[in-house]
Amino acid sequence: MAMEDAAADLAAEFGGPGPEDLANGAAALAAALLAQAHTLAATAAALEASDTGHKGAIESAANRAALALAIAQALSEAPRQARPGLIAAAARTLGVSVSAAVTQIRSAALSLPTDDASARIAAAQLAAEIAIAL
Repeated sequence: MAMEDAAADLAAEFGGPGPEDLANGAAALAAALLAQAHTLAATAAALEASDTGHKGAIESAANRAALALAIAQALSEAPRQARPGLIAAAARTLGVSVSAAVTQIRSAALSLPTDDASARIAAAQLAAEIAIAL
């Protein structure tokens, strides 16, 4: 029996990200989206302060910042299978295309604030899953 248990343990280690890796990946992805939201909100504020008549750009940056926050919240709080639906609903509510939401998620996956390789792999996997579902 011990040999079979050892074989199962070994196989589990090479089967992709585990639950802890997926949790860390979701957290890293959410953190990257929060940074994205901060940048977009700062852009909207700077455009507003410039008073140069860029109303559409201000609204777009603000809506994308809000979407980044909504995606981060879905990653942090929602079950894995519910995330795409929540993200699509948030995008529709904010008037941002679903393809733009996918771009934001993929961008966040490329700018993770971690050096944990397993979390990076898991975040990329989560981003791909969401992108496919959307």
